[in-house]
Amino acid sequence: MDTRDDRQLVLACRRGDDYAYRVLLSRYESYIYSLCFRMTGQREDALELAQEAMVKIVMGLNSYQINLPFKPWLRRVVINTGINFLRRRSPDLLSLDQDIADGLTLGDSLAAGNSGNPQMRLEWMETRQALEKAMQELPPEYRLVLTLRHQEGMSYKEIADSIGIPVGTVKTYLFRARNRLRQMLKDVYGWEA
Repeated sequence: MDTRDDRQLVLACRRGDDYAYRVLLSRYESYIYSLCFRMTGQREDALELAQEAMVKIVMGLNSYQINLPFKPWLRRVVINTGINFLRRRSPDLLSLDQDIADGLTLGDSLAAGNSGNPQMRLEWMETRQALEKAMQELPPEYRLVLTLRHQEGMSYKEIADSIGIPVGTVKTYLFRARNRLRQMLKDVYGWEA
């Protein structure tokens, strides 16, 4: 196991160390795929996007400012690559609370999902699956802002800057996305949010 930190690995990559490239990418591989999947909602698209993002990360390492944290830079590359990917796929691109959008909790469901109670665990798994399915039904721009806000923890301004839209549009997309999710969950599952 390589114990070098991200900065050391990037410096090694810049010197042409192929092993450092592999270590750096393998360190973030699951994060990149997870983010890509949340952006696209489709396994095949996520794999394609993750591969494209990894190439851009490798090609862009010289532009990374070594004195700044690496993960936010990497996330920005993945998000920008994802935005371009979604625009190519969908040219028109561009209460549920944070816990629900995170896919982590629904009321006390996090505790239920981690409890030893099989019934509560089953209900939690069903809730999570329903939410994930509903998220995939959202338009790409709504799914993107929800992902960036609630799963990546980005501020409205960070989202706006990342995808090149006004802050007001980010807020509108989030509002509409949450309302659509509420309505889908109500219509399909009879849930009142």
